[in-house]
Amino acid sequence: MTMTVAATTELPAPSRPVRLAQNDARAEPRLVRRLIIGFALTFLSLFVVLPLVLVFSQALSKGVEFYLAALKDPEALAAIWLTLITAAVSVGLNLVFGVAAAWAIAKFEFRGKTLLITLIDLPFSVSPVISGLVFVLMFGAQGYLGPWLMAHGIHILFAMPAIVLAMW
Repeated sequence: MTMTVAATTELPAPSRPVRLAQNDARAEPRLVRRLIIGFALTFLSLFVVLPLVLVFSQALSKGVEFYLAALKDPEALAAIWLTLITAAVSVGLNLVFGVAAAWAIAKFEFRGKTLLITLIDLPFSVSPVISGLVFVLMFGAQGYLGPWLMAHGIHILFAMPAIVLAMW
């Protein structure tokens, strides 16, 4: 028994235009798209661009020379170094613990998984003012751990460890 394979031919292209999917962004009317883009650009301008312009205009209000001289001030240099060191430590800690937590959450089922997810989401819902208050209540002189820390010469509050904890 012999089989012959018929040559396949390509189907001709459809003669009518293809309809866009209902949830495709291009399916929205032009006016709606322009309004959404306008709203997004206005929001971006008000909350990102305008504050940056104000900060730089204030910083450079007395001239570029005054600004550059202020950057050479020892206190300014110390603040810049503190920011850079703290950011580097925080990024490193976030990298290590974030990858470990993400791997554990995605790969395993374990008791306390929802607690871990809640602890990860907590900084997104708690005000920085509340976080600062918690640090003062925990590590301050009259806090829960404050007297023990002071007795052992460990300074957390108003020092590099508190800044790293706050950024972490």
